[in-house]
Amino acid sequence: MAAPTSSFNVTQSTIGIDLNNTSTTQLFALGTKAFGTNNSEWVYVQAATSITAYKCVAFNGLFTCGMASGGDLIGGIAEMAVAQNAFAASDFGWVCRRGDRVGVMCTGSVSVANQLFMAGSSTPTGICSISASGSNTIYGISLVTVVDTANATVHSAIVSWPRGIPTTLL
Repeated sequence: MAAPTSSFNVTQSTIGIDLNNTSTTQLFALGTKAFGTNNSEWVYVQAATSITAYKCVAFNGLFTCGMASGGDLIGGIAEMAVAQNAFAASDFGWVCRRGDRVGVMCTGSVSVANQLFMAGSSTPTGICSISASGSNTIYGISLVTVVDTANATVHSAIVSWPRGIPTTLL
């Protein structure tokens, strides 16, 4: 199967968009959307905390972003995306809402058919898991690679506006 894309390029004519790096300076209005290679859609955010590349993030209506946890997704208060770059706290950058061959970090032995969950409290926030003991069922992330490992690993995925539903509601 195809590996995650190592870099994305902009497919629109907006000058200055860099989907592969972050900045300490705000270069665009927060919430600006951009479109890139591999059918990708991005949103411009500011990191509230440090963010690890390939982890799921949650952002609010002010487009402040942090690594996602179950609490972020309860009641639909936050929207989800996947960071393709590491962010330092207060950095500005782009997070992926949709695309093919997007890198997503998951724990456990996963396969293409696995349902994904937001990892529980014993796992760092932002990591998908195949364990139903996770906080939320995640929809909108479909893995396209199979990696058999117990460690957190980056997988190639099709991302389509990810969202979470608390497992208690299912």
